[in-house]
Amino acid sequence: MTSEERYEQELKQSDIDHHTPTAGAMTGHIIANLLIHSLKISQAKLFAQGPATLFLDQNGDKWIAYEQTEFASLNHLLVNNGESIPTTTDQFKQFTMLEEDGATKYQLGDDQLFALVKDFDTQILFITKAIALAEKEYWPELANNLTGLLAWIKEQIALTQRFLGHDLRTGLYTEDDDDDDF
Repeated sequence: MTSEERYEQELKQSDIDHHTPTAGAMTGHIIANLLIHSLKISQAKLFAQGPATLFLDQNGDKWIAYEQTEFASLNHLLVNNGESIPTTTDQFKQFTMLEEDGATKYQLGDDQLFALVKDFDTQILFITKAIALAEKEYWPELANNLTGLLAWIKEQIALTQRFLGHDLRTGLYTEDDDDDDF
Protein backbone atom coordinates (compact mmCIF):
# COMPACT_ATOMS: atom_id res chain seq x y z
CA MET A 1 0.00 0.00 0.00
CA THR A 2 1.37 3.46 -0.89
CA SER A 3 1.71 6.26 1.62
CA GLU A 4 -1.14 8.10 -0.13
CA GLU A 5 -3.40 5.04 0.11
CA ARG A 6 -2.55 4.58 3.79
CA TYR A 7 -3.37 8.24 4.45
CA GLU A 8 -6.68 7.95 2.59
CA GLN A 9 -7.48 4.89 4.70
CA GLU A 10 -6.67 6.90 7.85
CA LEU A 11 -8.97 9.73 6.75
CA LYS A 12 -11.82 7.30 6.07
CA GLN A 13 -11.41 5.67 9.49
CA SER A 14 -11.21 9.08 11.15
CA ASP A 15 -14.48 10.09 9.50
CA ILE A 16 -16.15 6.90 10.77
CA ASP A 17 -14.77 7.45 14.29
CA HIS A 18 -16.05 11.02 14.39
CA HIS A 19 -19.57 10.00 13.37
CA THR A 20 -19.69 7.33 16.09
CA PRO A 21 -17.54 9.06 18.68
CA THR A 22 -14.69 7.12 20.22
CA ALA A 23 -12.29 8.19 22.93
CA GLY A 24 -9.56 8.47 20.31
CA ALA A 25 -11.65 10.61 17.97
CA MET A 26 -12.76 12.89 20.79
CA THR A 27 -9.14 13.22 21.91
CA GLY A 28 -8.26 14.29 18.36
CA HIS A 29 -10.52 17.30 18.94
CA ILE A 30 -8.76 17.96 22.25
CA ILE A 31 -5.35 17.83 20.55
CA ALA A 32 -6.48 20.31 17.90
CA ASN A 33 -7.99 22.59 20.56
CA LEU A 34 -4.75 22.55 22.57
CA LEU A 35 -2.69 23.60 19.56
CA ILE A 36 -5.03 26.40 18.52
CA HIS A 37 -5.43 27.61 22.11
CA SER A 38 -1.64 27.80 22.49
CA LEU A 39 -1.51 30.01 19.40
CA LYS A 40 -4.28 32.21 20.77
CA ILE A 41 -2.46 32.58 24.10
CA SER A 42 0.68 33.63 22.21
CA GLN A 43 -1.30 36.23 20.28
CA ALA A 44 -2.84 37.64 23.46
CA LYS A 45 0.58 37.78 25.15
CA LEU A 46 1.87 39.89 22.26
CA PHE A 47 -1.07 42.24 21.83
CA ALA A 48 -3.11 42.54 25.04
CA GLN A 49 -2.88 45.86 26.85
CA GLY A 50 -3.74 46.99 30.34
CA PRO A 51 -3.80 44.84 33.49
CA ALA A 52 -4.37 41.69 31.40
CA THR A 53 -0.79 42.11 30.16
CA LEU A 54 0.54 41.55 33.67
CA PHE A 55 -1.63 38.47 34.12
CA LEU A 56 -0.55 37.04 30.76
CA ASP A 57 3.10 37.83 31.48
CA GLN A 58 2.77 35.81 34.67
CA ASN A 59 0.65 32.93 33.33
CA GLY A 60 0.75 32.85 29.52
CA ASP A 61 4.05 30.98 29.13
CA LYS A 62 2.98 28.47 31.81
CA TRP A 63 -0.28 27.88 29.96
CA ILE A 64 1.50 27.38 26.65
CA ALA A 65 4.08 25.03 28.20
CA TYR A 66 1.38 22.94 29.90
CA GLU A 67 -0.77 22.75 26.79
CA GLN A 68 2.21 21.81 24.62
CA THR A 69 3.20 19.08 27.08
CA GLU A 70 -0.36 17.72 27.03
CA PHE A 71 -0.43 18.00 23.24
CA ALA A 72 2.71 15.83 22.96
CA SER A 73 1.56 13.39 25.65
CA LEU A 74 -1.86 12.84 24.07
CA ASN A 75 -0.33 12.46 20.61
CA HIS A 76 2.02 9.75 21.88
CA LEU A 77 -0.71 8.02 23.84
CA LEU A 78 -2.98 7.83 20.81
CA VAL A 79 -0.28 6.76 18.36
CA ASN A 80 0.97 4.10 20.79
CA ASN A 81 -2.56 2.69 20.80
CA GLY A 82 -2.99 2.67 17.02
CA GLU A 83 -5.20 5.75 16.86
CA SER A 84 -5.08 8.54 14.28
CA ILE A 85 -4.10 12.04 15.32
CA PRO A 86 -4.40 15.35 13.52
CA THR A 87 -1.08 16.16 11.87
CA THR A 88 -1.86 18.69 9.15
CA THR A 89 -3.05 22.28 9.24
CA ASP A 90 -6.25 21.21 7.47
CA GLN A 91 -6.95 18.59 10.14
CA PHE A 92 -6.30 21.03 12.98
CA LYS A 93 -8.71 23.49 11.40
CA GLN A 94 -11.28 20.74 10.86
CA PHE A 95 -11.07 19.29 14.37
CA THR A 96 -10.72 22.39 16.54
CA MET A 97 -13.86 23.81 18.04
CA LEU A 98 -12.17 27.08 19.02
CA GLU A 99 -12.87 30.22 17.01
CA GLU A 100 -10.02 32.24 15.58
CA ASP A 101 -10.17 35.86 14.47
CA GLY A 102 -7.15 38.03 13.74
CA ALA A 103 -9.07 41.12 14.85
CA THR A 104 -9.15 39.75 18.41
CA LYS A 105 -5.65 41.11 19.00
CA TYR A 106 -7.08 44.65 18.87
CA GLN A 107 -9.70 44.02 21.57
CA LEU A 108 -9.29 45.23 25.12
CA GLY A 109 -6.83 43.12 27.11
CA ASP A 110 -9.49 41.89 29.53
CA ASP A 111 -11.67 40.85 26.57
CA GLN A 112 -8.79 38.89 25.06
CA LEU A 113 -8.17 37.22 28.40
CA PHE A 114 -11.84 36.35 28.82
CA ALA A 115 -11.88 34.87 25.30
CA LEU A 116 -9.09 32.53 26.43
CA VAL A 117 -11.20 31.56 29.46
CA LYS A 118 -14.12 30.75 27.16
CA ASP A 119 -11.77 28.57 25.11
CA PHE A 120 -10.73 26.72 28.25
CA ASP A 121 -14.43 26.21 28.97
CA THR A 122 -15.07 24.89 25.46
CA GLN A 123 -12.26 22.39 25.93
CA ILE A 124 -13.99 21.04 29.06
CA LEU A 125 -16.92 19.83 26.93
CA PHE A 126 -14.63 17.66 24.81
CA ILE A 127 -12.49 16.48 27.70
CA THR A 128 -15.43 15.30 29.80
CA LYS A 129 -16.89 13.44 26.80
CA ALA A 130 -13.50 11.85 26.04
CA ILE A 131 -13.10 10.77 29.68
CA ALA A 132 -16.51 9.08 29.62
CA LEU A 133 -15.67 7.34 26.35
CA ALA A 134 -12.22 6.28 27.60
CA GLU A 135 -13.81 4.77 30.71
CA LYS A 136 -16.44 3.00 28.59
CA GLU A 137 -13.70 1.65 26.28
CA TYR A 138 -11.59 0.68 29.30
CA TRP A 139 -8.69 2.94 28.40
CA PRO A 140 -7.57 3.97 31.91
CA GLU A 141 -4.33 5.72 30.94
CA LEU A 142 -6.24 8.05 28.59
CA ALA A 143 -8.95 8.70 31.19
CA ASN A 144 -6.28 9.48 33.82
CA ASN A 145 -4.38 11.84 31.52
CA LEU A 146 -7.55 13.68 30.55
CA THR A 147 -8.73 13.90 34.16
CA GLY A 148 -5.49 15.70 35.04
CA LEU A 149 -5.94 18.06 32.09
CA LEU A 150 -9.54 18.73 33.15
CA ALA A 151 -8.50 19.61 36.71
CA TRP A 152 -5.76 21.94 35.42
CA ILE A 153 -8.14 23.73 33.04
CA LYS A 154 -10.74 24.25 35.78
CA GLU A 155 -8.01 25.73 37.99
CA GLN A 156 -6.98 28.16 35.22
CA ILE A 157 -10.59 29.21 34.67
CA ALA A 158 -11.05 29.92 38.39
CA LEU A 159 -7.76 31.84 38.60
CA THR A 160 -8.55 33.98 35.55
CA GLN A 161 -12.18 34.61 36.45
CA ARG A 162 -11.05 35.90 39.87
CA PHE A 163 -8.50 38.16 38.20
CA LEU A 164 -11.20 39.53 35.89
CA GLY A 165 -13.53 40.13 38.85
CA HIS A 166 -16.06 37.57 37.59
CA ASP A 167 -17.96 34.90 39.43
CA LEU A 168 -16.67 31.46 38.47
CA ARG A 169 -19.28 30.69 35.76
CA THR A 170 -19.93 34.25 34.52
CA GLY A 171 -20.21 34.21 30.74
CA LEU A 172 -19.38 30.52 30.42
CA TYR A 173 -21.36 27.57 29.06
CA THR A 174 -24.12 26.09 31.18
CA GLU A 175 -26.42 23.15 30.42
CA ASP A 176 -29.29 25.66 30.35
CA ASP A 177 -27.72 27.23 27.24
CA ASP A 178 -29.02 24.22 25.28
CA ASP A 179 -32.58 24.43 26.60
CA ASP A 180 -35.27 25.66 24.25
CA ASP A 181 -37.70 28.25 25.53
CA PHE A 182 -41.25 26.88 25.66
